[in-house]
Amino acid sequence: MTSDATQLMLPMKNTPLRPRAWRALLETDDAVVVEVEGGQMALVPQHGQVRLYYAFADIEAMRTLFADLFEALREDIPGYQADYLAIDLVSAGNRDWLDPTLQTADFVQFAEWMEMTRPELDPAPPQFPDGVSMRRAADGDLDRIRAISAEAFGELGDGPLALESHLQAETWTGVLLRDDEVVAFAINGAVESGEGHILSAAVAPEARGAGYGKLVLAAAAYQFSTQDAARATITVRPDIRQSLRTCTDLGFRPGRAGIEYRRPVDESIIAERREVAQFAGTKARYGNWR
Repeated sequence: MTSDATQLMLPMKNTPLRPRAWRALLETDDAVVVEVEGGQMALVPQHGQVRLYYAFADIEAMRTLFADLFEALREDIPGYQADYLAIDLVSAGNRDWLDPTLQTADFVQFAEWMEMTRPELDPAPPQFPDGVSMRRAADGDLDRIRAISAEAFGELGDGPLALESHLQAETWTGVLLRDDEVVAFAINGAVESGEGHILSAAVAPEARGAGYGKLVLAAAAYQFSTQDAARATITVRPDIRQSLRTCTDLGFRPGRAGIEYRRPVDESIIAERREVAQFAGTKARYGNWR
């Protein structure tokens, strides 16, 4: 469904977007949109997962309309191949009133995220120490990449389907080898408007502390420089403090930040967690999420 001009101007969005960008989001392939006067809500598949976007006229409109709009979309959720349904809140401010509204649809706070940008790219490739090398990933490396990602991110990961989406969208995937064993990787996406986005990067837990994170990120940024990119970006979890330090040491600077909320796609998981919470007298948690 395409919104009219009035709906496009609804000011209270979960992520600030100009009308043209908002329209493009709602017109994404396989997006599902519902709207009433004063409110819009959409399910949008992105990066191997599905995200919920909303726009309302004001706080009161959101409180009044959120539950009904979400209910109208609920039957469409199982049609997506996704590990979870997520909402990203950007510049949300005081969330004391917001959390109860989101909880009516079984969303719970998951984790913070931050975009980091390296405004200048080094035209020279990084230098690797003895016994360490890097090459483009081959099909035989994919299981090792999956294992490193799962171990490195743990409960803060975006799930296996998101990683598969990154691997399908990659323009370059590099693996770092120590004594011929893959111990780290980086996955690059496409360069758009002079900006290359590093989709994912991780170091095996047993190989941490040797500077391999800096090496794979430097190699990923260098790859973008060979494609005439002016800058590189990556999204990190501030809860993983080493990722922030690594990016900062390489010249990445903080940019847009937000908080992600999640709910399971599988309604049976929600029902089970509600039952557990009811008898235990504690707040429900979904899957392995915090």
